[in-house]
Amino acid sequence: MNVKRTKLCLCRSLLLMAGLLFAVASFAQDLTVKGKVTDTTGETVIGANVTVKGTTNGIITDIDGNYTLSGVKPSSVLVFSFIGYKTQEIPCSGRKEINVVLSEDAQALDEVVVVGYGSLSKKELSSSIVQVDRSKFLQGSMNNPMEMLTGKVAGLTVNNTAAANPNASSSLQIRGATSISASNDPLVVIDGVAGGDIRNLAAQDIESMTVLKDAASAAIYGTRGANGVILITTRKGAGEAGCAQVTYDSWFGVNLAKSGPDILSADEFRRSRRATDYGYSTDWYDLLLRDFSYDNNQYLSIDGSTKNGYYGASFNYKKATGLDLNSSREEFGGRFVLNQRMMDGIVELNGSLNARRVNEVWGNDGMFDTALSMNPTMPLYNEDGTYFQPTSPTGARNPVQELKEIDNNGQRVYLLGTAEVKVNLIRSEKQMLNTSLSYSLHYNDLKQHYYTPSTAGESYWNGYNGRAEVTYQKWYTSRLEWLGNYSLDLGDHNIKAMVGYNYEQTTWERLQAGNSDFNFDDILWNNLGSGSYLAKGKASMGTGKSLAKLIGVFGRVNYNWKNLLIASASIRYEGSTKFGADHKWGAFPSLSLAWEMANMGFLKDHQNIVQSLKPRVSYGVTGRSDFDCYQSLATYGSHKNAQLNVTDTYLMDGAWVTGYAPSVNANSKLGWEKSVSMNIGVDFALWNRLRGSVEWFDRQSRDLLYNYTAPQPPYIYSTILVNVGTTVNRGIEVSLEGDVFKGTPVEWTSGINYSYGTTKLDKLSNSLYKASYVELYQKPGVGTSEYFFRVEEGSKIGQFYGYEYAGVENGDMMIYTDEGEKVPVSKADVKYKRYIGNGTPTSYLSWSNTIRYKNFDLSLMFNGAFGFEIFNMRRYGMGLKGCGTDNVLRDAYGKDADITTGGGVISSFFLEKGDYFKLDNLTLGYTITPKENKFIKGMRVYLTAKNLFTLTGYSGNDPSAVAINGLTPGVDTNSAYPSATQLSVGLNIRFK
Repeated sequence: MNVKRTKLCLCRSLLLMAGLLFAVASFAQDLTVKGKVTDTTGETVIGANVTVKGTTNGIITDIDGNYTLSGVKPSSVLVFSFIGYKTQEIPCSGRKEINVVLSEDAQALDEVVVVGYGSLSKKELSSSIVQVDRSKFLQGSMNNPMEMLTGKVAGLTVNNTAAANPNASSSLQIRGATSISASNDPLVVIDGVAGGDIRNLAAQDIESMTVLKDAASAAIYGTRGANGVILITTRKGAGEAGCAQVTYDSWFGVNLAKSGPDILSADEFRRSRRATDYGYSTDWYDLLLRDFSYDNNQYLSIDGSTKNGYYGASFNYKKATGLDLNSSREEFGGRFVLNQRMMDGIVELNGSLNARRVNEVWGNDGMFDTALSMNPTMPLYNEDGTYFQPTSPTGARNPVQELKEIDNNGQRVYLLGTAEVKVNLIRSEKQMLNTSLSYSLHYNDLKQHYYTPSTAGESYWNGYNGRAEVTYQKWYTSRLEWLGNYSLDLGDHNIKAMVGYNYEQTTWERLQAGNSDFNFDDILWNNLGSGSYLAKGKASMGTGKSLAKLIGVFGRVNYNWKNLLIASASIRYEGSTKFGADHKWGAFPSLSLAWEMANMGFLKDHQNIVQSLKPRVSYGVTGRSDFDCYQSLATYGSHKNAQLNVTDTYLMDGAWVTGYAPSVNANSKLGWEKSVSMNIGVDFALWNRLRGSVEWFDRQSRDLLYNYTAPQPPYIYSTILVNVGTTVNRGIEVSLEGDVFKGTPVEWTSGINYSYGTTKLDKLSNSLYKASYVELYQKPGVGTSEYFFRVEEGSKIGQFYGYEYAGVENGDMMIYTDEGEKVPVSKADVKYKRYIGNGTPTSYLSWSNTIRYKNFDLSLMFNGAFGFEIFNMRRYGMGLKGCGTDNVLRDAYGKDADITTGGGVISSFFLEKGDYFKLDNLTLGYTITPKENKFIKGMRVYLTAKNLFTLTGYSGNDPSAVAINGLTPGVDTNSAYPSATQLSVGLNIRFK
């Protein structure tokens, strides 16, 4: 009995304990935690995220910084986060009230920025440097990785005139064009190797791109830094030691051609009676377009770390076809990178290799012009199925046959390899000293093949059966570089110093051979000697080679006092074999200074408002030497008879000998173009929401190269290349980025980049060499001597020079005389010409937006250019009834039907405002975080649309596809490549 009672009591006790445990468990599940979130100044943080780690359970703080979060287990960890503050993780430990103080996150200011020959934290910058990381790159299909920077940097213009042509590339320009004869392209540096080709890299391999805009930041590159510098940093190995990370990245895009110019249809052409009616209706322009144009990009990378280093490898395949029938590009790329530390980290070995094989097939953009102006009643084929060959006008060709039958292709090989040994001599909390020695090789070769068959228009008009040509070129640069780095931290004083030596040798070689008139078309270029032109002495052959050496020693010192005053000074002493004997070497100094006002006493108590306020000023001298070798020397060449256009030969000892003579006037004083630049700016970060910079620059490019009239004697030839002119380039740049919504379910970051600038020719003559003006871009046509552009002292770069349109009278286009009277264009006199417009935009604007909601992200990039004119070459060439082409624009018989004369004359009638604003890139993405598994770490899919719409009043092609960089901007060519909207879908998978 007692035993039974004992068992019953035990059972009741167990049941009671189970009930209590259940109650406790229930209580734990229903625990409610509340509290307040403030910052270090005591201000409440509104909209801070409070979440239970590892769950979706969360809430945001209210207007008083308070929160109440239910459903929290006693063992949970709460995560407190807010943009601009450091994230904190706090164990709940059964507490019902948790108050948190968030400290500001200085990560944005501590971000490492790549600079010339090194890196600095963002707060240590005192010159105009902008870095764009991969997270901010534009996405979608692209021809050139530089397109990822479009609109991202104020002052950087990325201009692509044929985005849907896979072999086309982007033109880059920083703060305008200032050189008359040398290149205006910025220097591209890939992982420290200057002059590398960006198309050697897969877009996915690029970690960041840094733009050095002012001379203070670019002076460390001496004679090559005047146009600015773009530093490209590629990905390195990452992850935990012993664990490899595998990433698959892919996109597939299609090009949707936009409608072409509005020309007369075949029926309208017949009614116009402009030319013979062949009885057909042929849309020549449409026939040149593919049915399907695509871009397929596949990428796979493997990255990892070891106990004493890292490694990485990537593989890329890309195949793209253009809108036209012929253009295509196929690429096979690979990249390898390795780092190994030895002797307890004292010695480091680094190596990398980028290799890419490219197969290119080129079309002929000129055929788009032919297709538009061609008689639309002509047939595509003859009755026997062969291509129809037009017999009028002289030189006319069947554009479809030209693209389909002419074989024009090339194979490229890119190599970029680097090997480095680095020794860490001192590594302590206060000091660091290391030195490195590296060797790199940049190699690029191109083999081109061309064959036009016996049935093509070229053979018809030249009277031979086919023409073949093979050209082989290679460029290679070897570089040896030594660097030494030292840093010293004394608390209030921080010093970083760098010295270096650089030796480069660049070689170019070329071999060309061509022949014509073959018995068979099938052999193409594979048996050049079989053409009859070789026996007749009409075959072509040529070789060439050039070599240039560059040596530089350089150094830089960075100083930081209490994060209040930041200064940097550098100098490079450099010499090049390109320069004359009396001007081989030069020095390129720079100095910059910044004041971080946010760290001053009067602002330290307002850190919640001002996180950074840094005015800065910089000065520097850079050079420009991108011109051909041997320009300073009296080079010799075979002498030509200018009247007969044949090489002179002389009978000597019974044999005819080719005569040689100096080919140019020597100039022992020939040197680099010098750019002297002043930059004043201010960087700021306010309210933990707004970031940006405002700056003004003044850049004077002196000693510009130009061919001037040379006195005879003592000179042999009538012209000589000398350093004389000066251009002045001034402007302002504004960059703003702000968090419109942050700490809310929907987060929105918006940014604006604006730049304004003009370039003037300040000086063109001196006491010895004089020129009244420079004429550029000769008008097309046989025997023409007119130019679209004229630049003279005091005038702006990019000025159109022609006749001022004065209306229409009795069908005649009228122009103004120099005295303001109206006369028919048929009575035009050269003295009536004047400046009629400018093709260089004065202002550029980009507006970027990134919106995030849960796992969705949406980005929109708008771009625009303003304050310029475009010369409508299509309207000029085929916009009036009196134009010499067969077909014309429909407007010739519409709004311009009353004009019967005036075509082919450079006048303001053909100038239109080129201003535009467009939605350039739209990307919608979704990030997938899979449940715990053994294989996939994360995944993202996205859809990108490029070139969606353009707002403009210009009547020609897409104005954003008109070339606006350089000295001859704003000419909308007849043979412009068709514009397209590009749609692409992408997938990124990160494996464990």
